[in-house]
Amino acid sequence: MLLSNAFRPDPRVLKEARSLARGGYDVTVVAWDREGKHLAQEQTEGFAVQRVQDVRSSYGAGIRQALRLPRFWLHAWRRLNVLQPAVLHCHDFDTLPPGWLWAKLHRRPVIYDAHEYYTELQRPRLRGLVGKVLLALIGAAEQGLSRRAAAVVTVDERIASRYRNRRVVVIGHYPPLEFAPRRNEDSPSPSLSLGGRGAGTPGGMLVYTGRFSTDRGLVVIAQALQRLAAQGLRPRLRLLGAWTSQTEEQAFWRAMAGLEQQVEMAGWVAFEQVPAQLIEADVALAVLQPIERYVAALPVKLFEYMACGLPVVISDFPANRAVVAGADCGLLVDPANVDAVAAAIARLLADPTEARRLGQNGRRAFQTEYNWQALEQKLLALYEELSRQGNR
Repeated sequence: MLLSNAFRPDPRVLKEARSLARGGYDVTVVAWDREGKHLAQEQTEGFAVQRVQDVRSSYGAGIRQALRLPRFWLHAWRRLNVLQPAVLHCHDFDTLPPGWLWAKLHRRPVIYDAHEYYTELQRPRLRGLVGKVLLALIGAAEQGLSRRAAAVVTVDERIASRYRNRRVVVIGHYPPLEFAPRRNEDSPSPSLSLGGRGAGTPGGMLVYTGRFSTDRGLVVIAQALQRLAAQGLRPRLRLLGAWTSQTEEQAFWRAMAGLEQQVEMAGWVAFEQVPAQLIEADVALAVLQPIERYVAALPVKLFEYMACGLPVVISDFPANRAVVAGADCGLLVDPANVDAVAAAIARLLADPTEARRLGQNGRRAFQTEYNWQALEQKLLALYEELSRQGNR
């Protein structure tokens, strides 16, 4: 597997590699440790990780990162020459060009794993005339190389519809069954029973996990907390993840002015430690804003919240509605309507019995349908077929 981040670990790559290792495959993840912060080599959960640390770089879409990417490709190519994999699995488009070429020259099948539609992901970052040209080139390259892959694996039907490969396999980005322990549903949440930070004010804890930015709803969340504070409600807000930029962080804190003490910054949390952070909360938030890449996609955080038995307040987009309304596990809101978001939060905090019922429904749906074990056979079946081709 080729990966352009350091694998600390990347949750989707971890689940796939672990399932393949348990299925009897010899798996190696070749990852780009741009900052040299991790072990150069390690063995974990039945598979190997090799990190390229010779090419230092930051993340993003700047020209400096773009110039360093071919250097990573060269180092990855050298690793592939040693490993000689029967199947090459490229995660996201920035690993596909060298992976496809190596596989072509060595007559091995290559899988393109599109965590997101890469061209769409780059659109907000590439502006002006030069940006438009680069975006067109990226789009043509992604379509051309993905069409020539042995298979495309992606996370939902919306992204799958973008690709013209003869074999597109949808494998949702759901947590494994062992992701979260069961919440104690027989007693009220500690945060609700103890009250908020303000003396005598109703409490409760909200949680958001993922990247922090305005388009992911962080400013709307801050504005909703201001509305609640005006009503005498002061729930705490736990944030798990990292800011996309300093500008985004500043915008959030401006919107939170006067309520800073209600925010708990947990920072980036290792995947296996996320459940312990989530299950302490009362309500989970996913008010992503109505831009193209979010409207039709299912956020991974939704299924992590469901796994932990949390009721959700989530954007009323078609894909979200199909899951949340179908499982009856949360409240759908207009994510751009601050008053609607605040009202949904207040409703769940004021009615712990209803919040608990919605959370239990979500966990039940996770256990029966939205879990990794329900999907991993698709991945194993694909590998069984392609590994026979790669060993001919």
